[in-house]
Amino acid sequence: MTMDYGPLAGGYGHGSSSLSHWIYQNMQEDISAGKAQFPPDFGPPPEAQTRDLRPLPFGYGFGSGTMAKWLAKKAKEVYDESPEEFEGIRASLERGGRRDLRPMEVIQ
Repeated sequence: MTMDYGPLAGGYGHGSSSLSHWIYQNMQEDISAGKAQFPPDFGPPPEAQTRDLRPLPFGYGFGSGTMAKWLAKKAKEVYDESPEEFEGIRASLERGGRRDLRPMEVIQ
């Protein structure tokens, strides 16, 4: 496991990029099987939902605006993680890589 610290996939709070990658891989398997699972501490998802389709935060694929708001609210309440934090690492998870923590040189 790596020793870095950042937002975790799934709205599970904060931890290492290795843990986030593991969570994300398992989430994608669940979503592919049609059985998306949310953090148990979030409680049950809302039963009544709007019929719109939009990207869900934290790597959950697509769903209703109601579901998107519920995920964002619960992640902030339970684990103090925001969708904006997760967006910073989404591309790395989607490529299957981990964040590069080496110092960067800016070339002008």
